[in-house]
Amino acid sequence: MTPGQRLRVLEISAKEEAAAYCGKLFRRAGHDVLRIEPPGHEAPLHLDVYLNGGKKRQRLDLRAERGRLSRLAAAADLLLTDYGPRELGDLGLLDLDGPAVRVLITPFGRNGPYREYEATAHTLLALGGYTWLMGDPDRAPLTMPGNYPYYQAGTFAYIGALAATMASEPGRPLDIDVSVFECLAGLHQFTDTMWNFGGQVRSRHGNRWENLSPTTLYRCHDGWYGVNILANFWSSFALMIGRADLAEDGPLASNAGRMEHNDEVDEIVTKALWDKRARDIFKEGQEVWRVPVGYAAALSDLLADPHLNARSFWQPVEVALPEGRRRLLAPGRPFKFVGEQPPPELPPEPPGEAGFDEDRQDGRPQPRGAASPARPLSGVRVLDLTRIWSGPLATRILGDLGAEVIKIEAQDGRGGQGAPRSNVAAGGTAPAERHWNQQPLFNKLNRNKKSIAIDLKSARGRELFLDLVEKCDVVVENFSARAMPGLGLSYEVMKARNARIIYLSMPAFGQFGPYRDYIGLGPSIEPITGMTALMGYSDHEPRVTSKAVTDPIAGVSTAAAIIEALVRRERTGQGCLIDLSQHETGVAYLGEYFIERQLTGREPSRAGNTHREFAPHGVYRCAGEDDWIAIAARDGDEWRALCEVLGLESLVADQRFATIAGRRENREPLDSYIDAATSKWHKRDLEAALQARGVPAGSVLSAPEWLSDPHLLARGYFVELTHKEAGTHPWDGSPLMFNGARGYESWSPAPCLGEHAPEVLKDILGMSDAEIADLFAQGILADTPPARVAAV
Repeated sequence: MTPGQRLRVLEISAKEEAAAYCGKLFRRAGHDVLRIEPPGHEAPLHLDVYLNGGKKRQRLDLRAERGRLSRLAAAADLLLTDYGPRELGDLGLLDLDGPAVRVLITPFGRNGPYREYEATAHTLLALGGYTWLMGDPDRAPLTMPGNYPYYQAGTFAYIGALAATMASEPGRPLDIDVSVFECLAGLHQFTDTMWNFGGQVRSRHGNRWENLSPTTLYRCHDGWYGVNILANFWSSFALMIGRADLAEDGPLASNAGRMEHNDEVDEIVTKALWDKRARDIFKEGQEVWRVPVGYAAALSDLLADPHLNARSFWQPVEVALPEGRRRLLAPGRPFKFVGEQPPPELPPEPPGEAGFDEDRQDGRPQPRGAASPARPLSGVRVLDLTRIWSGPLATRILGDLGAEVIKIEAQDGRGGQGAPRSNVAAGGTAPAERHWNQQPLFNKLNRNKKSIAIDLKSARGRELFLDLVEKCDVVVENFSARAMPGLGLSYEVMKARNARIIYLSMPAFGQFGPYRDYIGLGPSIEPITGMTALMGYSDHEPRVTSKAVTDPIAGVSTAAAIIEALVRRERTGQGCLIDLSQHETGVAYLGEYFIERQLTGREPSRAGNTHREFAPHGVYRCAGEDDWIAIAARDGDEWRALCEVLGLESLVADQRFATIAGRRENREPLDSYIDAATSKWHKRDLEAALQARGVPAGSVLSAPEWLSDPHLLARGYFVELTHKEAGTHPWDGSPLMFNGARGYESWSPAPCLGEHAPEVLKDILGMSDAEIADLFAQGILADTPPARVAAV
């Protein structure tokens, strides 16, 4: 395929999940998407509006109308499906000739012990280590509402497919295998490093963050607000709550002290702000004290939010309803090509006979080739100024796909004087020498990158950076909106040096709008996305995910935005400025709920572990300490199979449970029967027994369990890398397989601080050894944090 060309995407699915979300991304980017659905398929209206707007649609019996399907496939550039491995074979979807790229999204991948397991978002979150962390320690774990697993997998599929169109080999079909389970396994922050490097199992803490205080959700006069007070924000926050006496001295002045006295901290904060309104706390915290505070927004709050509306995030869409046409607001694209109008959100079209457009003038596209299918971004060079989680995750994805990622680091930017607890080997009592190069979280997020530590506040350092901009394709940063202009490194300055540069800025709330200068971190942003309006044990008990979930959403979305921009540049020859808001990426992943809120006129309930359609649907106790299993029965056959496995055959004849509507209505007694039966089983034995009968079930796995999961091991998901100072360790891998390969053989471990400065400056800028040595001597470059030279 010719890079940058408008693609013909054939989306084949019977679900509004991963393939539908991926197809939405292609449609929104201007590609020609034709969705094939089975006869009789009817999507819930709120999902149909959100996911299928603007796509052409046909309903086909994939077996009976084989000729028609073959003709459509022959005209397509890309086949996209989320049918499972068995269905792919039964329907012959892999025998279709035509598409150069086939994107196959399945719950567990096309091979491995779980390849034919049934799954829902609920059971995948349990197996993927998410459910274990969510909820209260003395209650059943909570599942995350919505379609997060599928939307992340759909975005990864979009990333892999778009990258492949830039580089796949002519005449050779390319299969991209995307595992939803593997997407989840790779989107933890420090859950895995706590276990692998410190032997600690991260666990549930309700609304509290396990290692930071105060980072939690608090109640106030009219609702709830969230805070994420890192060490550098405590003094300002203490002043905000009227406790200047706690700012600098005493047991609460340090995070360790506050962790020891968490209950006292919660009491102090709650009492101080109890009489205020949640949105006033949000505004005051951000504008007066400049601390990361958010509030638990209702969906109606966000539809009316002044910042989202000022940024034109909500896009109008006209929908045909039985009572007539209605104008709704749909979430738009959470990243903006600055200077361009956002793409419109379109209503879903009724199924018809339309095929692909016939207006393409240049025939079937031809790709330009790549070093290997698993490295489609080879030849792309990225300057990475990101930090913490979302940004480094985005650039790690680019590096995993073959891009040359050069990390521009602050010389003292790898943390404080001491190493985190997870850095210290089991049984150790002190940080290792040169511990800044051995930080597990940094090394996890920065593989396949080079490091150069530059003093960007110096005139020479700034000029050196701009010299690199001239030789690069992409610049990415996740500072506050005013940071780069403050250094004299705005997009306009970079564009003057390289008109083709793609510059993506990902501040918490975007580059413009009323919240432009607000501070946001995952735990404080999450409540403002609508997640806490949906998640909790009841309407009176909201809960956060404890995952800082907007960070992995923003990270994956950023990688997608950059690859989309690279594809656009192949067509236009022009670079661009991309404004990505982490806040908006989180709202976008709940898009269907905002459509439904407008259709019904009602705020959703916090449904605990229940499901609006499936019943039973819950997290049930198993034998053992804190052992649980997630189960979903989607229809009568799965319900009867569940009862037979659990020895509850008598419930099949119980009229209360005879229909799925009855099972939903009688959830409480039904769940008590199931919980009593599951508590006699080991979770993995019950999981296997239920899956053998086709019932979606997934054990609620802790870090040591999913890190040793037999399916992930059998598929070779984890990758072992040897770091020159940190040693050899296994790490999470990539959920994308290109013709069965992940490209691990070419991967490199995370860099040591400033390790690649000589290589980068010689190879890219042609500098001499003497010139580079002089930059080190002046302190423009470094490979050791300045404050620690004397201690090493």
